[in-house]
Amino acid sequence: MSGKVVVVTGASGGIGFETALELARRGAKVIIACRSHQNGERAVRIISKVAKNKRVRYIHLDLTSLASIRKFCDELKASEAKLDVLINNAGAICTKRQRTTDGLLKDEQINYFGPFLLTILLVPMLKRVASSRVVLVSSAWHKLGRIERVNDENVGYIQAYATSKLCNILFCKELARRLKGTGVVVNSLNPGQVNTSLYRSSTVLEKLRSLVLYFFFKTPSEGAQTSVYLAVSDECDTASGRYFEDCKEVMPSSKTDDDDTASHLWVMSEELVGLKPDELADVTISKG
Repeated sequence: MSGKVVVVTGASGGIGFETALELARRGAKVIIACRSHQNGERAVRIISKVAKNKRVRYIHLDLTSLASIRKFCDELKASEAKLDVLINNAGAICTKRQRTTDGLLKDEQINYFGPFLLTILLVPMLKRVASSRVVLVSSAWHKLGRIERVNDENVGYIQAYATSKLCNILFCKELARRLKGTGVVVNSLNPGQVNTSLYRSSTVLEKLRSLVLYFFFKTPSEGAQTSVYLAVSDECDTASGRYFEDCKEVMPSSKTDDDDTASHLWVMSEELVGLKPDELADVTISKG
């Protein structure tokens, strides 16, 4: 990965931290993208020291703010000439049904709408590389998702989380279709059940975590392996629009098979995040 530029969202801890660490060990220039300045800078210090790589830095990114996402992209474009790998790793479970100032459910904005906007805005940078990659961290929970309940505050937090992860895979497939032949490959993955802070946002899940996570769940390092695989493996040079578990391609839920559903979700997402026509130029399929 020497000479390659990688962005990892949510890289201040858990799977994202371990993903960033492994890529830094392989020589990549790694941008830690997360909300907390303190945690982001701490991650930079640790990763730089452990990986013996000084090409690690932090840029503030708050996925609950569309303005913050745009600011992050502007800063990245001003400081980097290209982007080789974008890993949309950040995720959250929000037990309270809250909307952001952008009018979107907080958990769905963090898990899906934010990464959707971030990725679209960074496609021009990804296209500057002969072969670049987008990685979307989804979950086996996508099987319980319901597209018709996207951004619906009347559903429970588990349902909302599952739906956002289903959106990740549908977005992956639609983006891969739109970027076919450009050199940008797009894949999604299930990291498995991993012992991370994601489960500390719920009292019930925290109790479960204290009982079984240390015995049956993967460590964050183990959970990061499929993300790393999709970022570095030569086997993934041509695989696009696929879904992986444990570094192998597997079939996701049949809910992800409908191209019309993926297209409808895309159009709805464009409107909800406020994308402009010129920002969509690099991902628009010519009707001619």
